[in-house]
Amino acid sequence: MKIKLFLTFDHELPLGKLKTSYESSLFEPTQKVMDIANELGVGITLFTDILCAQRFYEWDKMNFYDPYKNQLQKALKSGHDVQLHIHPHWLTTNYKNGAYFPSTDFGLSDFVNSEEFGGIGGIITQGIDGINNICKEVNSDYKCLAYRAGGYNIAPATKEIFQSLYKNGICYDSSMAHGFYFKSGMSEVDFRKLPNKPNWFVNSENLRDASNTHGILEIPIACIPKTLFEIPTAFKMKKYAYRAPINHGQVIHIQNQVDKIAKLKMLFSSRMLSFDNYTLSLKYLLRILDYNVLKHNAHDTLMLSIISHPKSMGKYSFELMKSFIQEVYRKYPNVEFLTYTQLHQQTSTL
Repeated sequence: MKIKLFLTFDHELPLGKLKTSYESSLFEPTQKVMDIANELGVGITLFTDILCAQRFYEWDKMNFYDPYKNQLQKALKSGHDVQLHIHPHWLTTNYKNGAYFPSTDFGLSDFVNSEEFGGIGGIITQGIDGINNICKEVNSDYKCLAYRAGGYNIAPATKEIFQSLYKNGICYDSSMAHGFYFKSGMSEVDFRKLPNKPNWFVNSENLRDASNTHGILEIPIACIPKTLFEIPTAFKMKKYAYRAPINHGQVIHIQNQVDKIAKLKMLFSSRMLSFDNYTLSLKYLLRILDYNVLKHNAHDTLMLSIISHPKSMGKYSFELMKSFIQEVYRKYPNVEFLTYTQLHQQTSTL
């Protein structure tokens, strides 16, 4: 089996409120991630929150947008990748006296009938154009071809979202994770009934039909089902509090509006392979990968994304990232760490 892994990082500010600075919450940890990747000779993908940057172009161009643009261009020059990540609430978020006040328009589905922003299609086009304008300045061959939904929200307007992505040239999606469930006062994500395949094509006619042979290729986030014997998360957070990174800001989700059934579903939601969960060990992350390799060993190729957020990474996370990459190379000598651009170049030459 060929194993292709994608080191992906959601390049974004804290969505609810910023407590520290742009530099310490986003630019510094992202640079640290790139330094580790450069040291180990692997490429990473920044799924960048482009609508945020476009609003900050209006609000605080010099202190946020300019260094943001510089970081994306530096990533490309270093052989890394930049792709599309959309948190549409920025379009209706307010900014005053150096602080932003997020709206509750969290998912693209909230804009399906929006005349002001051109609906879902208009927002996706705006995001892609914004990334192209930045990236093509340093790489004329750059193409935006992969997408991750903000907050994993690809429902309920899933058909419209994938239609718009496909029309705009998106070839790969990495928003889904087998068995993942989340609900808050403004969002619900349910990936408990995905195709039982390592990768599959999604098209607007048959969104969950694994027999599709065209459309957008899903490269899901690696995850593992929770077991009944796991130590409760609250206990682990207390036990490993010394590993926790600096709290750079508030989350946007409101959990006190969630019913008991949803809380129970979240309790048994799958765990994602991520470097920013400080309660997880290297052994556990390797267990997630091993689980997926064993589960799909009848297939010729396994492609999985690893998800992390620089804003939530600290010393422990950086050490975990480095150790994981080194150990995966040792355990799986045939593994490839790729970016989506590299994958596209591979498939284009076949």
